[in-house]
Amino acid sequence: MKKVKGFTLIELLFVLAIIAILSATVVSVYRNYVKNAAISALKADTRNCISFVASEIAEASLTGSTPDFSSGYTYISKYTQSCIIETIDANNEIYKCKCSGKGIINGIECNATTNSTELTCND
Repeated sequence: MKKVKGFTLIELLFVLAIIAILSATVVSVYRNYVKNAAISALKADTRNCISFVASEIAEASLTGSTPDFSSGYTYISKYTQSCIIETIDANNEIYKCKCSGKGIINGIECNATTNSTELTCND
C-alpha cells in the first residue's frame, strides 16, 4: 500500500499562527501610515487656509476694502473636519486658522497664524 503524504494538523496550525502574527503586524504598521498621512493632510489644509487668508488680505488691501472670510475656507481633505478663521488683531492683519481632524485623527487640531511661519498641532 502506498503511503499518503501531506501535512499534519499541527504543521498547518503552526503556519496559520505565523500568518496571523504577520498580518497583525502589517495591519498595525498600515494603520500608522494612514494616520501619519491623515495628519499630513490636516497640516496641508491648515497651510492652505493661511494662504487663503493671506490672499484675502492682499485683495482687500488692493481694493481698499476689508478682508471677507465669510465664504470660509472650504477646500479640505477627507480627514479634516473644518477650518475656522479667527481674528487675532485686525489692525495688524493677524489672523489664525484652526483646522480640526476627523476620522482616524479625530481630536487633533492644527493652528497657524499670518504673523508666523510656524504650524502647531497637538498630535
